[in-house]
Amino acid sequence: MRNLRRFVLALLLCLGGLVAIPSVRGQQAPPHPLLEPTGLVPHAIAVGDFNGDGVPDIAVPAAAERKVTVLLSDGKGGFAANHAYSTGVGPSWIEVGDWNGDGKLDLVTANTGSGSLTLLFGDGAGRFSGGQEITGIHGPASVVAVDVNRDGLPDLAVVQARESRLVIFENLGGGRFRRGAAYPVGRAPHIVTKADLNADGIPDLVVGTFARHVLAILLGMGNGSFREAPDVPVGRFPHYVGVGDWNRDGHQDLAVVAAGEDAVYLLQGDGTGALKKAGTLSTGSNPHGIATADLNGDGFADLVVSARSQGDLSVFVGDGKRGFAARPRIRTDQDIIALAAGDFDRDGKVDLAMVSASHHSVGMLQGDGTGGFSPFVASVPGRE
Repeated sequence: MRNLRRFVLALLLCLGGLVAIPSVRGQQAPPHPLLEPTGLVPHAIAVGDFNGDGVPDIAVPAAAERKVTVLLSDGKGGFAANHAYSTGVGPSWIEVGDWNGDGKLDLVTANTGSGSLTLLFGDGAGRFSGGQEITGIHGPASVVAVDVNRDGLPDLAVVQARESRLVIFENLGGGRFRRGAAYPVGRAPHIVTKADLNADGIPDLVVGTFARHVLAILLGMGNGSFREAPDVPVGRFPHYVGVGDWNRDGHQDLAVVAAGEDAVYLLQGDGTGALKKAGTLSTGSNPHGIATADLNGDGFADLVVSARSQGDLSVFVGDGKRGFAARPRIRTDQDIIALAAGDFDRDGKVDLAMVSASHHSVGMLQGDGTGGFSPFVASVPGRE
């Protein structure tokens, strides 16, 4: 019962979206970024070039409105268009891929409320249509695109929170999917992430669980099936996971946001599928979102982590030897639940897109190429 209460509390924190943000003495907030509306209770973010102009665009599900908002970038750090598309009830996650093999990016949302997935098919010009539903999933919490059988088609791995398992949906081509094998992943699973942990060129899956505070590891076999590996203990309430090679040994490592610990757990991979704890990084209160990118152009992976309750971002600059140096925190005064990195103004430097749960919007920060960020200068394009 105690574990159940902990899970319910964590779920409310994750989906509720409204967290009080206290002022922090000695920390000066930068000017506020412009906020682009996304609908009520945004919970996740996906990035892709939906209209083929070479600039990443953004898609955000609004869990309280049965819709996903697609924001088409203007190449200046703002947005040229804001379109909404209908989904099932309670879309809490979103993923990008080419489901029907036409060379154009599509979307899928995991609809926790209706127990379904919604497939939306892109036209390559930034518009989506279809609204095809895959039903009977029972509490899908997240979804990731992964080619499980190496046929060149992206399949879907879906976390079923109510069933404490992960289920595979095999892509049959033409935007059609068939339910496949399911795997237990521990009580109260939440976010699924793909990585190649055993360096065999076949994607593996990592699932954070709220009830046991571990990562469940599924190693891909390349034939559509997975092999269970030992669970990896992490801090309480593991949320988003960053993937990279922190020590440049050629093996993928993980950075796991532990909301209940106010920290990021660094896990070092050895190329066999095993992970060991390699340290922790302190963050602000109630961290959630994480973005991994080379922020300062030195060839090493860096991290940005959002603290929802504290209203700031922690920036950690990697040294390529598994170490990270903390830069001054960036005040946002917003409840940032998810982050994405990309070059949104085509200047060759990494910028940030922030999903603000408390403001039901996306805010943009411009990177300076050293690991620093500031709001983009306002521009008012002719919006569609």
